[in-house]
Amino acid sequence: MFDRLRDLWAERPAVVAAALIAPIAFVVTLLILFLTVGGSDGPRPEQMLAELEGEPSQEAQPQPIAARQTSVVEIEVKTGEQSETTHGEQVAADRSPSPSQSEPPTVRQEDEPAEQEEQPAEPSETSQEPEADAPPEPPMVVSGMQVVPLSSVIGEEFDEGPLKHGSDGSEGGILPIDNGVVVSSRAEHRTRWELIVPSAGLKSAIVRVGRTGSGAMGSPDNPYVIGWLDSTAAPGETGNTLLAGHRDFEDISGNIGTGVCWELVNTEPGDYMLVHDSERGIYYVYTVSEAVTLDPRDRDSARYLWDTDEPVITLITCTGSFNADTHQYSHRFVVVGVLAAVASSDA
Repeated sequence: MFDRLRDLWAERPAVVAAALIAPIAFVVTLLILFLTVGGSDGPRPEQMLAELEGEPSQEAQPQPIAARQTSVVEIEVKTGEQSETTHGEQVAADRSPSPSQSEPPTVRQEDEPAEQEEQPAEPSETSQEPEADAPPEPPMVVSGMQVVPLSSVIGEEFDEGPLKHGSDGSEGGILPIDNGVVVSSRAEHRTRWELIVPSAGLKSAIVRVGRTGSGAMGSPDNPYVIGWLDSTAAPGETGNTLLAGHRDFEDISGNIGTGVCWELVNTEPGDYMLVHDSERGIYYVYTVSEAVTLDPRDRDSARYLWDTDEPVITLITCTGSFNADTHQYSHRFVVVGVLAAVASSDA
């Protein structure tokens, strides 16, 4: 047989070569087909490229919306290793959210590790209680006196309802500047004080007044306020604080009315007068020691204008008969009060 093949090879070598190669080619072809069919489940080149770029290929489409929503719920409720495992299994599906999902799933506060939940919360500043051993604030002292509650001095709750005489001075100067009246309604004449005399129904602003041309104490050009002779002691200070107010008046338009001191004659010894200091928020409480009617022509009456060695307030108004020709009253009504306490409504 081999001799025959050798003779054929010598006579027709192409035929022999074709006969030998054909079976080998057939076997190789079968092997290639087998490998190709058996490996069809593996990833294709274009699929592998899409995964590297982070986008699903045409055959790796996102899961249906309902299934994806279920996966989101599972991520939110699971904690610890289960949550991390579920999240890792859904990464490929969550890379490209569907149109109905505008934001990626988030982990709620309860999904945080247990170690963080066990950390004690730091106490806030508002929850800290004040130190029990903190020393109390020292009492406020004014004019050498400790400030006390106003109710402890007057023995009742202060009622300003009946105080109908007086004003804040907003009416301005409405009296003619003569017969002892001086200018006192300008801004520089305002003070921080207010006089309150419950027995006279009086509550009024205090303004600065000077002296007349003859050297006498002037009276304010507004009949609804109290004038303070600013060359005398200020309220609360040691010395005689001289105050004056109108009983009634006739203004520059000829109108007649009652002034701030219309009912001052009702004040008696033992009553009290208050000077409210709005800047310091305190009351100077004066106890009335004298309430007298004086003839200004009596020399002895001048002593009420003298200075004193203690904090005193002296309030003067007109009383007696009225002279229509001179527009003056015959007498003066003088109320003297001695500083008894310094009080605060919220002490």
